[in-house]
Amino acid sequence: MGDEKQPDLDSWDDFAGDYIKAELVKEWPCVFVCVGVDATTEDGRNKLIATIEYKGRSWKFDLNKTNQKFIRTKIAAPKELAGVKITCDKIKVRNPTTQSLVDSLIITSLE
Repeated sequence: MGDEKQPDLDSWDDFAGDYIKAELVKEWPCVFVCVGVDATTEDGRNKLIATIEYKGRSWKFDLNKTNQKFIRTKIAAPKELAGVKITCDKIKVRNPTTQSLVDSLIITSLE
């Protein structure tokens, strides 16, 4: 079985799925490193997904319209996000399905 990292039973982090969630981050603001960017189409809409590193693990970061708008003011093309340090903070947003307030990540700076 070789090099595959075994899940850590001392933490829930390895069982949280592929996408970063605000509740996985304990210190704010938090700095991630973007290691890749992909595009996909879902329900007829184009989506931008960054792969970020945090706590020694790679996560997917679904870049919502607000975060994409911020990135666009700093970077000319989505592919240029790879290699950039992304600083995020935690905010409350309304979940469109449940109408409840949930924690979300907002990009506050890029380096």
